[in-house]
Amino acid sequence: MSKINTGHKINTSRFGRRTALGLLGAATAGVAAGCSDDYRQVDGAVPAKYTKRQHLVAWHSFSSATGEALVKMVDAFNSSQSEIFVEPQYQGSYEETQQKLSAAIIARQIPDLTVLSEVTWRAMHLADALEPLEGYFDDELKPEDYIEQFITEGTVKDHVWWLPFARSTPLFYFNRSVYAKAGLPDRAPKTWDEFAEWAPEIRGVKTAAGQVMPLALDGGYSAWYFQGNMWQWNARYSDGLDILLDSPEGIAAATWMADFVHKKKAGYLSAKSSIDFGNQAASAALMSTASLAQTTELATASKFDLGTGFMPEHESFGCPTGGSGWGIMANAPTARKQAAFQFLKFLGKPENSATWTMATGYLPIVKKAQQDPRLVELVAKDPNFSTSLKQLPKTKTQDLARLVIPDASNFMDDAFETLYSSNIAPERFVGQLAKKMRRKAELLEENYRAHYE
Repeated sequence: MSKINTGHKINTSRFGRRTALGLLGAATAGVAAGCSDDYRQVDGAVPAKYTKRQHLVAWHSFSSATGEALVKMVDAFNSSQSEIFVEPQYQGSYEETQQKLSAAIIARQIPDLTVLSEVTWRAMHLADALEPLEGYFDDELKPEDYIEQFITEGTVKDHVWWLPFARSTPLFYFNRSVYAKAGLPDRAPKTWDEFAEWAPEIRGVKTAAGQVMPLALDGGYSAWYFQGNMWQWNARYSDGLDILLDSPEGIAAATWMADFVHKKKAGYLSAKSSIDFGNQAASAALMSTASLAQTTELATASKFDLGTGFMPEHESFGCPTGGSGWGIMANAPTARKQAAFQFLKFLGKPENSATWTMATGYLPIVKKAQQDPRLVELVAKDPNFSTSLKQLPKTKTQDLARLVIPDASNFMDDAFETLYSSNIAPERFVGQLAKKMRRKAELLEENYRAHYE
């Protein structure tokens, strides 16, 4: 295959990580005022043997092993039929992909379909940039074929805007070898209090990395992980756009987790928890299901036994869904939108969903994928691959404030990182963050009501 062109040259260097949503005001106006004839496809590269096919450009955010797994699936689709050629173009992180997509809409040069996270698809939905997909389903693929909570999460007002693909939840990863040395049970902790009690024994263990810390808290997507903490303390970020973070329960959650880090010395803010955990500098880490395949390899290389478990409880259980799915661009030509859905149908076949899960650790997206003999065999051989499936019925969609308030995911991440890395008073921290969220929510209210109520 020819070298992949990463798309037409949009100058995104002037758009910082925090400004993607600011572009969407202009993007909204561009989508609302235009029609598909006003937009052209971003630049691509088509191998000679595919030149007579319908050419689709698919933007994505998967790198390394996960990116290689996606390219293999795209190659399989291209080989499975003779009408469509899908060209995958890597655009960086979910946030970087959204920035480039916003700029592309303004420039009226768009891909045909794109991977969007559980946050960024909602921004594009509010910008009227996505095609409603319910009319594309047929007997080969129906909405009810998908795991219900995943297809429901991408549905607003009976319109399907976002099809699940790389869906995930947090898991509790732990080093079974360290736990054995510390004399602890061979399982994940059932509650946060139990884990705090285990912390002194864990700190007494040494590995090649030195003294082991109990838990690495990841420096990225902190607000996603803390969503689970909120529910565990019977708190919520919001009810719709009504901010509830600074409720007594929310303050209690922030206070307990700050003490967990600063007073109990049971956790710390890690620049990259997967690296610390893989190097055995930390006995445990909260990481996505998407980290499972790679972490399994790291554990094998570092010669320790890997364990996974449900998220610890407090007063209740709490664990959010996350990850990404596919959206088709509303202003792509009709023929390319129809072709794009054929690709999504291919990804929705049970055997292809199972292949993706086995290669990456992401959850299956269709129900029948769980019955694939290869996946059944893998789960039997390595029970870690079953943990996310068992936990899934207990998980739920995140509170909407983090998902729809412009830039909330980023400034909330920064805030929780500050909670773990500084001595800010938790009540003050919660009050400041809630105030900022309310201010941002007020600016969004009219657009939110138009799309969600």
